Amino acid sequence: IAAFLPSDVFEAPRRFTVVLKPGRGVAATSGTRITANATWIKGQLKGEAIGALVHEAVHVVQQYGHAHRNNPGWLTEGIADYFRWYKYEPQTHGAEITKHNLAGARYDAAYRPTANFLHWVGEKYDPDIVPQINAAMRQGTYSTNLWVEHTGKPLQQLGADWLEEMKKKVEAASA
Repeated sequence: IAAFLPSDVFEAPRRFTVVLKPGRGVAATSGTRITANATWIKGQLKGEAIGALVHEAVHVVQQYGHAHRNNPGWLTEGIADYFRWYKYEPQTHGAEITKHNLAGARYDAAYRPTANFLHWVGEKYDPDIVPQINAAMRQGTYSTNLWVEHTGKPLQQLGADWLEEMKKKVEAASA
């Protein structure tokens, strides 16, 4: 994760803590501490447990600090899911857009849809877009202008192009 998300004068934490205890939701990260719902994890040992913890470990490495106030949350979560679904467990196809989730597919929907969008942008325009956007977010320099710099298109246009392509892909798979 640290090798995938580098930036100038940044060193990822060498240690972090994972606390498992009964609670709400799946997991959350603050700094270098991941707190995961032990009940959910136990029920997902043969399912999503490890992937969810990988997602949270990405947050440990992101280390946005005070810069996070100006960063879009959808990108923070989308980058974590991008790493999970496209680098850690791509064989599961967990972030695919299908007929079942197409209605909620928005580039800025966070988590899986944003991971899919980031993958699409990386495949079509710039394979280093995720690490570059992450570095800008960590350094507090993220702006939507980065999308134009790396792709030649504004973010909203990229989102519309991605969604159009996903619709065509879903239609073709249903035919």
